[in-house]
Amino acid sequence: MKILLVEDNLELCENLKEAFEQEGFIVDVAYDGEKALDLAFSSEYDVIVLDIMLPKMNGWDVCASLRNEGFTTPILMLTARDSIPDRIRGLDGGADDYLVKPFDLRELLARIRVLIRRNSARKLNFIVLGKGRVKLDLLKRTVNVDDKPIKLSKKEFDIFEYLAINAGIVLDRQKIIEHVWESGFEMYSNVVDVYIKYIRDKLKRYGVDDLIETVRGIGYRIREEV
Repeated sequence: MKILLVEDNLELCENLKEAFEQEGFIVDVAYDGEKALDLAFSSEYDVIVLDIMLPKMNGWDVCASLRNEGFTTPILMLTARDSIPDRIRGLDGGADDYLVKPFDLRELLARIRVLIRRNSARKLNFIVLGKGRVKLDLLKRTVNVDDKPIKLSKKEFDIFEYLAINAGIVLDRQKIIEHVWESGFEMYSNVVDVYIKYIRDKLKRYGVDDLIETVRGIGYRIREEV
């Protein structure tokens, strides 16, 4: 996997580059917006980590230029500017995610993995979990464990797909509801818990009983290491 890191703070840039390389990524670095565009046009990346306040060309303009040229590479913006209008400007300009400085390195790495996973899923139409045992076909909307099909209802698949795409990220119950159910749908308070139990029970029949983790008081996530 290859990352383009665009950051003009030399110390932060070196620290991030080292952290990414320890995770197994190949890292190219740009310290200004013009160099970032040159690298993006001349090489292929799995994700671009892009600071906003840059010399020569800011991150918003870099992102917009790439999207206008048809680039679909996931872009995660880093910035010290945490106002809502700034976030909206970045996301409306084509960014896939937005992280405010200072941030926890573990969160940044988790968000990068999510972006790469989403992009791969869009290209390949499937997600593999549980050390290769569990496979979701996003096009056919099927789930297999050890190549044996598991029958999930539409809502069960929608929830499992949302968790799988965001593996490693904690999703609270409200986010799951907003993503899976149509707006204004009236439901009981523990509806997410009930559906998670349905999915767990079906996975457990095939010996998969620790894939979906409960994060007490918040929600659920799929364990990346499982």
